Amino acid sequence: MKCIFCKGNIADGVTTDVTDLASCVIVVRNVPCHRCTQCGEVSFSIDVSERLEKIVDTLRASDSVTEVAIVKYTDTAA
Repeated sequence: MKCIFCKGNIADGVTTDVTDLASCVIVVRNVPCHRCTQCGEVSFSIDVSERLEKIVDTLRASDSVTEVAIVKYTDTAA
């Protein structure tokens, strides 16, 4: 697979995803991704994107979330 921006090679890896909501920042660590070895651009599979959305939606609805929530992708049951 080639990067859509620079045409570099894509390799599997992990990254940290950060979502900034009005009330808090959600940091999801160890997220599986595809990363360009040349420019560093990161993309997610459809399954990973959907799971990230579920994680954020679950934390957004939670009353127990503080200003910053840090979760591991592999530990979530979303």
